[in-house]
Amino acid sequence: MSVFVDTGVFYAHHDTDASRHDVGFAALNDVLTATEYGHVMTSDYVYDEVVTLTHRRTGDIDAGLEVGRRIRGEGYPSAIELLHTSPSLFDRAVAVHRKHTEHQLSFTDAMTVAHVEHHDIDRVLSFDDDFDGIVDRLAPETLALGNRER
Repeated sequence: MSVFVDTGVFYAHHDTDASRHDVGFAALNDVLTATEYGHVMTSDYVYDEVVTLTHRRTGDIDAGLEVGRRIRGEGYPSAIELLHTSPSLFDRAVAVHRKHTEHQLSFTDAMTVAHVEHHDIDRVLSFDDDFDGIVDRLAPETLALGNRER
């Protein structure tokens, strides 16, 4: 079993003022601690997006750097594998982006699909329903609800 974590979940987990903080916090903590989700991964493209988003939304460069440190396992237990993009994966993402125009994917999302397919990752933990119908998405809301019932 394996899970790829998307930008919005990292951002919501980190920013206590984010509207979906509680849900993102519970969902990410769940996939990092529950053995049923297996290997947890993200990509260099998501890393870029979440560090930039966190800096821009909070107005604090240190907040962006901190979320980056967490993803890289710097000063924290290393629980997330950071996948790097190769030229062939880039080409694959271009093809995904072209193929799924009706889904309105960002290029980062197309890169996520390319990584998921290439690395045979089971699910994407994401608030973004644009992944639906392309890859298996794990909605953070369902994990957060599950945590409250446990």
